[in-house]
Amino acid sequence: MVKKIYFYFKFHAMNRLFPLSILLILAHTSFGQAREEKPKSRFWDKVYVGGNIGAQFGTVTVVNLSPIVGYNITPKISAGIGITYQYYSIRTYNYETHMYGGRIFGRYQPLSFLFIHAEAEAINWNCPRTDINGDFTTDRIWAPGLLAGGGFSQPLGGGRSSIFIMGLYNFLYNDCSPYANPFVLRIGANFGL
Repeated sequence: MVKKIYFYFKFHAMNRLFPLSILLILAHTSFGQAREEKPKSRFWDKVYVGGNIGAQFGTVTVVNLSPIVGYNITPKISAGIGITYQYYSIRTYNYETHMYGGRIFGRYQPLSFLFIHAEAEAINWNCPRTDINGDFTTDRIWAPGLLAGGGFSQPLGGGRSSIFIMGLYNFLYNDCSPYANPFVLRIGANFGL
């Protein structure tokens, strides 16, 4: 008789608990899925700012300020724009110029520390020339540049900021390019917003 009562109690308790158990499992699953969904990334989470600054003083004086704003299209691909201002002076020739311009760029980062960079730029400056009589003169021009190369980056802190060093080659280099030679070395930093 005890076995029958125990079986009766166990059977009826399971019948009552079974629907409640199913509801609890479904509720847990739906709440668990809601918690596991990734929040949608905001536009500003993919934006970064940075660039490079530099200075050199002496017979040749150079002061450079080149900020950029970029956007991470995917975790490995980004694109952006930048502006450039540079003061350049050669004391021995009594020459000075203020350079300014802009650029657009794209980056591909196959590894966390390595990236490939390409950019198109236009710089307005006083291009120094020697005329037919051998006299020194300047012409204010827009000098185009098409630069490509690669670099290394090192994350800082939480990974949204980094420092970088990159080497680029200017494929449009000529006598009136604002660079001393077609190879350009840049050191700078990027900061996530």
